[in-house]
Amino acid sequence: MKTLPFQQLPLIVKIAVGLTFYNAWLLIEELLINRSGLWRYMPYYKVASACVWDLAVAVIISLALWRASARGNQLREEHP
Repeated sequence: MKTLPFQQLPLIVKIAVGLTFYNAWLLIEELLINRSGLWRYMPYYKVASACVWDLAVAVIISLALWRASARGNQLREEHP
């Protein structure tokens, strides 16, 4: 069985991967940051509410997935 590179996966799978990473961030936020009080040391953080940190993580995840998808296209163009 041959494995597929990330860039060849369907869009729905890429979206699911992004949502999974964001869900992991929400779990870290709830279980580690909120319960241990680390939020006191994080500027602009709001407990139990959407904040700049959530937006930043969403942007980072989106950019990482976009780059992972685009990287394969560049490799295929260079090596037919």
